[in-house]
Amino acid sequence: MGKNKISLKLFLAVLGLLVSTASIACPSLRNFYDLLEKDPTALIESLDEILEQCYGNSEYFALEGAAYLSLGDLLRALENLERALLLDPSNGSAAVDFAEVLYRQGQVISALEINSQLLLREDLPDDLREAISRRQRRWQGDTRQQSFSFGTSVGYDNNLNSAPIAERLALTLSGNPVLLDVSSDFRAAGAAYARVTGGATILSVGQDVNSRLTGSITGRFSEESDYDLIQGSARYRLSDASDVSRWNTTFGLDHLIWGGNTVFSSATIRASFLFQDLGACRIYSRLALQYQKYKAQDLLSGYEYFLGPGSECELFIAGEPNRIGFELGALRNSAEYSSRLGGDREGWQGNLFWQRNLGVGQLIGQYQFTEFNDEEGYSLLFKNGISRQEHLHSVYFSYVRPLKSFGRTAQILATAAYHNQDSSIALFRTRGASLEFGVTWGF
Repeated sequence: MGKNKISLKLFLAVLGLLVSTASIACPSLRNFYDLLEKDPTALIESLDEILEQCYGNSEYFALEGAAYLSLGDLLRALENLERALLLDPSNGSAAVDFAEVLYRQGQVISALEINSQLLLREDLPDDLREAISRRQRRWQGDTRQQSFSFGTSVGYDNNLNSAPIAERLALTLSGNPVLLDVSSDFRAAGAAYARVTGGATILSVGQDVNSRLTGSITGRFSEESDYDLIQGSARYRLSDASDVSRWNTTFGLDHLIWGGNTVFSSATIRASFLFQDLGACRIYSRLALQYQKYKAQDLLSGYEYFLGPGSECELFIAGEPNRIGFELGALRNSAEYSSRLGGDREGWQGNLFWQRNLGVGQLIGQYQFTEFNDEEGYSLLFKNGISRQEHLHSVYFSYVRPLKSFGRTAQILATAAYHNQDSSIALFRTRGASLEFGVTWGF
């Protein structure tokens, strides 16, 4: 009789456990699917009410992820779809939407991989297989993107010809100091100007390496035609394809025409390597090598090197995201010809930059300091052969925002710049400021 009582109690306990489990089991979600297209916000609210019952249900999180995807909330969609696939890696609907989220986030290769895995499934309905195949072909076209840009602007520069600020130069002739007036033709010329810019970009996205090829040409024209400028640039950049790029390398070519004459050409190699990713901040090193060729004054040609660390941080200030960074590095410019005045040059450069959203636009600020010192005396004409020592301060601000009245891709751009170079030789002391407004279009 005692044994029968114990068995009865055990049976009732097990029965109670089963009833309790059944009472908190995730209900059928079949009736929720109609809301996915009609009202995804209402669907999310309804699903939240049964969250405690569905913590272990893959279908529940796949459905909530699909609702957030319909609303364009990619972050919450990604969180829910990842949870769904962790609970059930074979959940096909979660995988379909997960690939869509990755694609919209710019992770094209990862999205293509998931699409390929879906197409290998034998349980895939024919109509869904055809839809995923079309999506695969469309996305494959995005691994190679082409874009073009055109811009025009007007501005004013109070030193359009980058002339020295001194009105007199002190020279040493036969051991005696002599003051010479600087001709008005060689003094700073302020003038209004117009600028026209065109560019093209080809972006290729790969499994391990991304590449970007860009080319641009800029023309600046004013009534002072002797100071008209045309500059052509080309860049080819290779970078690690991970979300946070660990390395990148850039090859560049530049050519400058001033007043109708070729004056300068350069070839550049830059490389950057990520030392540490701290989440909000990243620390990296940067190396740059540049060959500088001066057409009219060949003796100025040389090789310039830069090496140093840098950092970038994503910080929230007053509730707004800000991108702040700095670079600091050693500089050296080695003369191509031993007869170059001043010989080799050494110094250092510091760069601070800041970027944040302002209204519907974006504000960028930059400050740069450069110090360069000649290793030899520059010329006996200047203070009996004093060595040239230069300090350059430059500040730059730009603001860009959409300008829909000028076209779907139109943006208005405003820039302000100032530079001040001090030197131990008056001939190289210069400063200037400019203000510019323009519009750019993307195609």
